[in-house]
Amino acid sequence: MGRLFYSADELLHRPIFPGMGDPTLLYFHFRPARPANLLVTRDPDSGELNLAAGTFGPLTDDPYTICLHLHSSPHSALSLSAVGAECVVALPGRDLIRETWIPALPLPRGICEAEVAELSLLPSQVVSVPGIVECPVNLECVVEFVRDLYGRATAVFLKVVAASIDEEMLTRDRASQIGHYPTYEVDDATNVWGGSIERLGVNGELLECPGFPASAKHGFNSDMTGWVADLGQEGYLSEAELATLSGWIEELRSTGGPNQALRDRVTRALASAAWEEWDDLHAQLSAE
Repeated sequence: MGRLFYSADELLHRPIFPGMGDPTLLYFHFRPARPANLLVTRDPDSGELNLAAGTFGPLTDDPYTICLHLHSSPHSALSLSAVGAECVVALPGRDLIRETWIPALPLPRGICEAEVAELSLLPSQVVSVPGIVECPVNLECVVEFVRDLYGRATAVFLKVVAASIDEEMLTRDRASQIGHYPTYEVDDATNVWGGSIERLGVNGELLECPGFPASAKHGFNSDMTGWVADLGQEGYLSEAELATLSGWIEELRSTGGPNQALRDRVTRALASAAWEEWDDLHAQLSAE
């Protein structure tokens, strides 16, 4: 199987239309799906509410922070231009496709997109801006940092200070939940007049990652030392093998300069453990 490489400029040499049916539309091949959101803000001058459709990305877990990128919502960008400004990031489910699409229409200033989309406002608990009743999750946020990106977009870093969720969502198993929520901005399709229509999608099948012994018993809450100790505790490594592998790892950590031979040895040993190729791992460790 061959592999094609493109420069940053080449990725942009694409027709805006006719959509994903055109294999030369490289842009969407290199851009993954992004979680969709409905952003609720308040105009700092008029006090009017503004609703905009967009996408966001999680940043940190503690505190919970997210990043919005605004490029076609000048009213929203104006409302969030100051640190400390408040907003709500409402996350729609698959039953709100039309309602998510409507706020992206070029509605005139002064028209509340929520009313046009027939969405109801949900009082927030911490911020002054309301959320959206029909959205299963609403994140109440304050602006921590704003940055203009190349004059084409605005990145807004938000700290989540409170949130609400529909009770029904808490009773769903994970597979059925991700089949309903959240929605993702996937690509643009072409209508019969040659216009571009945004398409949204949802998650599907859950794919399990391997657990112990291919990783530590406690997953991401453990470390390399814990994983190796787990392998010895459960009999995958003898005491002598455990001492040998632990010694290699400690030596690699303490070596001041690059030691390629040691690095290769540790890499091969850990790869054998990760792929559960125990015979190969025993042979490596016994050779020392």
